[in-house]
Amino acid sequence: MKRQRGVVLLVCLVLTLLMSVLAASALNDALLETRLVGHLLSRAQAFEQAEATLLEAVSTLDRPQVECPACLPPARPHALEGSWQRGRDGFFSVQDLGVTERAVHMPAGERMRLLRITAVSAQPAARQVLEAVYAVSLDHPDSPQRILWRHRAPEG
Repeated sequence: MKRQRGVVLLVCLVLTLLMSVLAASALNDALLETRLVGHLLSRAQAFEQAEATLLEAVSTLDRPQVECPACLPPARPHALEGSWQRGRDGFFSVQDLGVTERAVHMPAGERMRLLRITAVSAQPAARQVLEAVYAVSLDHPDSPQRILWRHRAPEG
């Protein structure tokens, strides 16, 4: 009987060690999932900021814009280089692409001014960039119509 007392202690220690390893693994998984959820939340908040900034920029389209003959979108969408305006939730840039009579989803023959808006969220950790092209009728400049929209992928 005396020999079995030591074996029981050894078995209990091994089971305790095994349970500790399983608990540590479960805590590590929970920590990883918490970080992932935090990252997804940051990205969603940054997307909302960029969308709010885009809508804020639309309200400024009635101001005169300088036409640029060869307007390219920003080369690095997550770097704020060039002429950016500060919005409440981020930064935006408005580029005048010129006048056309062939704007997509618009009546044929109607003269429209095309304006590209690039909006960037203020949150730097999970920065989001949205671009939209708006057609503004030369006859009715108070009603811009969005004809193109895209979400630029994060750099990485």
